[in-house]
Amino acid sequence: MSTTLEIAIFLSMNGMAQEAIYFYKKYFNAQELLLVTYKDIAKRDPSIQITNENENYIAHSVLSIGKTKVMIAENIMDINEKYKVGNNTSLCIQSADLKEIAFFYKSLITDNRVRVIVPLSKNVFSEAYGEVFN
Repeated sequence: MSTTLEIAIFLSMNGMAQEAIYFYKKYFNAQELLLVTYKDIAKRDPSIQITNENENYIAHSVLSIGKTKVMIAENIMDINEKYKVGNNTSLCIQSADLKEIAFFYKSLITDNRVRVIVPLSKNVFSEAYGEVFN
């Protein structure tokens, strides 16, 4: 197995992502590694509908706080759920090794407590992206 596996904290902020990023940068000296707005995503995928109200919302961001990566975006992972404190935190498991990701995904979904939200597939962010709930 590869040694590129990383686990990052993923926070869904319900319209408050920019404020959260500012907070972590100010008080924890977080370094901004990536910041993608809804407007940026719409440039990559014209089928995505944005409005003047949400064009500057954060689609995805990555901060480094010490040795920890924190990812922040607006939406909760399961779009079928309404945002509430408690369903706005998840873990992002990532690897540069696609075989490793496929192995872990296939292993996870064999557990009957795991529910697939988004099947592992390519998307605008990644060659191998999926979401599961456990």
